[in-house]
Amino acid sequence: MILPAGTAFLDDLTVEAAALAGPGHWQTGQLGSAHFTVRALEGYRSEVPPDDPACARYLSALDRTATGPYRMRVTGLTLTPGSVMAAAEPVDGAADEFMDRLALELGPDGWFERPHGRRDIWYVNLLHFTGDITEPAKLIDWVAERRRLEPVEVVVPAAELVRFRLVGGERPHMRPVRL
Repeated sequence: MILPAGTAFLDDLTVEAAALAGPGHWQTGQLGSAHFTVRALEGYRSEVPPDDPACARYLSALDRTATGPYRMRVTGLTLTPGSVMAAAEPVDGAADEFMDRLALELGPDGWFERPHGRRDIWYVNLLHFTGDITEPAKLIDWVAERRRLEPVEVVVPAAELVRFRLVGGERPHMRPVRL
């Protein structure tokens, strides 16, 4: 679920985290890239043809389940071995209900995440690490100071089926592209 333009605070946090992590890490929490992943459906493919049968099935399952909007409350930051994340909680049951219905509607096409069970956290990846971190202790302290934030509500109008493309430059990131 791609986040709306009103999430500049996530972009600001991404800039701060990137400054501590150092150059080259993917700043995926920036405007136009920040998103909640509801479910990964398959591994990366360099090309997806417009008439791809798997994508047609994914879109059909999405059409049968997605209602939106989805209201989420960003509550703080967390650090994993691969990223800095903004943790979130659904404001109501709509996002969790959608996640569960989508898993059912996907049927056999939900194979990719099935071995891991149901996701139990909502998050936005702000920064994906791509190598060494310049200031690891400072980054750890910075995240710890922001473990709990004043909650900020965001409204995601609708769920979308997307793939990601690497965008280089001064602020490299994975940009979602709608299928």
